[in-house]
Amino acid sequence: MHNKERLIEYLKKFSSNKFISAKELADILNVTDRTIRNYVKSINQQGIETIEVSRLGYKYIVQNETTVTIQNQSISSRRFYILRRLFKSAAKGVDIFDLSDTLYLSDASIRSDLFALNKFANQYDLNIRQNNGRYILDGSNKNKRQLMIQLISPLQQDGLAFEVDIQKFLDSIPLDYIITLTKQAFEHSNLQLNTYFLRNFVLHLVIAIDRAKDSLIPTSIEAKSLKIYKSFQAIEKIRKDISKHFHVDILLDDIKELNILYEGEYRQENFDVLQFVEPKVLHSLDKALDEISNIYLIEFSDKQFKGRLLLHVQNLYKRSQEKRFSRNLSLMEIKIKYPVLFDIAVYLSSVLSKDLSIDIPDDEIAFLALHIGSSMENQQKKNKQIKTIIITPRYNLQEKQIKEKIEQEFSKELIIVDMIEDLLELDLAVLPELIISTQASLKKDYMLPLSIAFVTIKEFITLQDIVLIRKKIEQIKQHKYQNELTHILPRLIPEGFYINLNKKLTKEKIFELISTKFQSKNYTPAEYKAALEEREKLSATSFPSGIAIPHAIKYMSYKTGFIIIHSPEPIEWAGNQVNLVIALSVDKNNSEEFNQVFPRMIELLADELNVNYLKKSTNRDDFISALIKLMISESYYSE
Repeated sequence: MHNKERLIEYLKKFSSNKFISAKELADILNVTDRTIRNYVKSINQQGIETIEVSRLGYKYIVQNETTVTIQNQSISSRRFYILRRLFKSAAKGVDIFDLSDTLYLSDASIRSDLFALNKFANQYDLNIRQNNGRYILDGSNKNKRQLMIQLISPLQQDGLAFEVDIQKFLDSIPLDYIITLTKQAFEHSNLQLNTYFLRNFVLHLVIAIDRAKDSLIPTSIEAKSLKIYKSFQAIEKIRKDISKHFHVDILLDDIKELNILYEGEYRQENFDVLQFVEPKVLHSLDKALDEISNIYLIEFSDKQFKGRLLLHVQNLYKRSQEKRFSRNLSLMEIKIKYPVLFDIAVYLSSVLSKDLSIDIPDDEIAFLALHIGSSMENQQKKNKQIKTIIITPRYNLQEKQIKEKIEQEFSKELIIVDMIEDLLELDLAVLPELIISTQASLKKDYMLPLSIAFVTIKEFITLQDIVLIRKKIEQIKQHKYQNELTHILPRLIPEGFYINLNKKLTKEKIFELISTKFQSKNYTPAEYKAALEEREKLSATSFPSGIAIPHAIKYMSYKTGFIIIHSPEPIEWAGNQVNLVIALSVDKNNSEEFNQVFPRMIELLADELNVNYLKKSTNRDDFISALIKLMISESYYSE
């Protein structure tokens, strides 16, 4: 994300009721005050004044359904194309004059683009170098994947920007067409799709199309081998349509991967997975699931789940023997959005790797996390319906119609505990969280507790009434979430667990500090440092945003808590420069509070802007206050 975009995003979040000084913005974005002034001037010259300027600083001006475009889209699209060529020509590189001819630009313009791209790539420990007139992207495949994830991950951007970036992979093929085709194909085969899976599936499909466009390998569809998948007909329909209309033949490996992606998400029927699974794979998975059940207190008794997972692990074992792994460009999204699931998948993969003598890369661990998530979805669900009372006169069964309409629209969010005609009938033993009334005067006539939300609707409920109730529900949920955070975070970050370093430490010294601090308060056992190192070897716990979140692979602690370490100098951590460390101690017998806050934290802390905001804190109380403000930003609440 460009610094101008970060500036706008920061002002959107934190300048709703105050001006932000140039110095604060400069500190957040790591630039000078003068640069901030230039950014603001440039943004406001785009045609719509976006930022209000005063002697107190800067403030975001809310636009009416207007999106401010900062970057020149033609340049952005061109550089994306060049970067993609560098990815695909990893060995021989790209010729600057070929790019010049293809893009109808001077070689000087191409060199300028390559210089800008190199600065971007450097953030991921990658380098674009010149060799005999050709330009080559050097660096590990892992870092290249991280760079690509940053470009296309929906969690890094809003929905519109995500669709714009995905469209770049398709070139002239409309993304809307691909989305509609996918929906229709699965509906025609009577297969369900939820919103998350549809987005994930389309991402994989688009990458498959992009890979197929430049492939010289002919696709031979082995229908017999693919018919074991319930999704075969739907994906075959998608393949044929793309081939017919756009002359792109998706590769067989990608077709299989798309089938596996669906089978891992939804339950199969009339399918005995054991006939396709080797005994040692079955034995290893049984062992791994038993260990996970004991460590994480999760039951895996669902036979359909185990069948899907067996199929996936068997295919994973086969791919590992052939040195052929599935690419999963939503890896960072899964790691960020489902950190607990990812950790469980890391443990699962460590058992499988040892038993089956295979290496399992992070891409495949992310797939395992998706499988585990499908099983955990229905476990430990809590009833979080909002207690509601309806106040309306009783005549002509109108109160019944009101109740039925509200229950129809909000059955998952609200539970109607009573219907009364007057507030005086309110049972004080059953105080509601929400009152829905057709009498507007009630709110003024009675002194309601501040904890009770109130909304007035018409006797014949309109669409606007539904919108008002929905907004009130969201306000209640956010208020409850803020109250939970206010109580939970000080317990998770007790006095003494916020550390400001006065000198630069290595990652190894950081592990020693974490282990010593936790042990001094009887949070963790003596072997905790070794457990941190074991987890780090399996998959790095640092993020490109400048934060690291070290923790043990098992929930082995005596107490749940966070140690916050702020380093004035960046710490080298698996290719990332880290200034903020959040160390975790999780008690498996008391992980509820951890699960309430950590997924939202990890989602936010994947963004460098948010990490920079937290880095301004100088003590525990400031940090907790800033973290709460971040976690409830953008009207967020937990379900």
